Amino acid sequence: MAHDGPEDHASQLSCIVCMGRLGAAHLPGLMSCLECGFITTDLKLSDEDLKRLYGRDYFHGQEYLDYTAEAESLKLNFQRRIAVLRQLAPDFQAAELFEIGCAYGYFLQVVVPYVKVASGIDISADAVRKAVAEQQTDAREGDYLAFDLKRPVDCITMWDTIEHLRRPDLFIGKAAKDLKPGGLLAITTGDIGSLNARLRGKSWRMIHPPTHLHYFSASTLKRLLERQGFDVVHLSHPGNSRKLRSVLYFISVLKANRPAIYNTLQRLPLFDLSLTANLFDIMYVVGRKRGAIPDGTGA
Repeated sequence: MAHDGPEDHASQLSCIVCMGRLGAAHLPGLMSCLECGFITTDLKLSDEDLKRLYGRDYFHGQEYLDYTAEAESLKLNFQRRIAVLRQLAPDFQAAELFEIGCAYGYFLQVVVPYVKVASGIDISADAVRKAVAEQQTDAREGDYLAFDLKRPVDCITMWDTIEHLRRPDLFIGKAAKDLKPGGLLAITTGDIGSLNARLRGKSWRMIHPPTHLHYFSASTLKRLLERQGFDVVHLSHPGNSRKLRSVLYFISVLKANRPAIYNTLQRLPLFDLSLTANLFDIMYVVGRKRGAIPDGTGA
């Protein structure tokens, strides 16, 4: 992550999507752009704050019950996302792909057979160690904004990452520079404009600063991508697979603060199962960098 500077100070006064003025949101503790409706927090986190947030505990007990235990379900979700990318890029097998926020390397491991080269970066030293040692992936610890890819790539992915970034607009802007003309930027994140998010209001499960700093709708993410030189070529709300035990942990411990309920129920064999649910509040958006488009590419 980049250090605070004049650009960061300006972002605290204006919207990163449209540069409009920020004001109080209808959701407590959040801010909203008075022009485009983008929702964000008013938190000022340093690089060290972010590194502390995304240590080992983030993957084991905070955001996730046990990230490694969810590997099988996560990889199923990744296979579905890869299928979309293969439709959008018929020459995907010749692609050089780079993942921002690669965590334990599960996506890199899954995508390797489908592309020419796959590598990634993450701010979490613990996650990168596991990605390299256990998944044998090409992952490195670092700040993407300060990282030199050396040459443009064909595809950049950001799976459930953009909401965690202090300046997602800068990351998307750099991705535009790091992609070849016609290259793809694939993003998944919560959709605060979805029906479920609107019905749940402040209780929507995706609202939990300081790990989630920004809350995009389909329209605000599309607008940001277009402003940074992308055409949106795919937008969907796919289902998500998770272990039932992880769902139980999220509801009973993280949300209700009732660990006794979790400790009693989690031993049941039922919670070893996985399920695919769709509340249509997680969006999958793919932008194509404006420029040359390969022949036969679908949309």
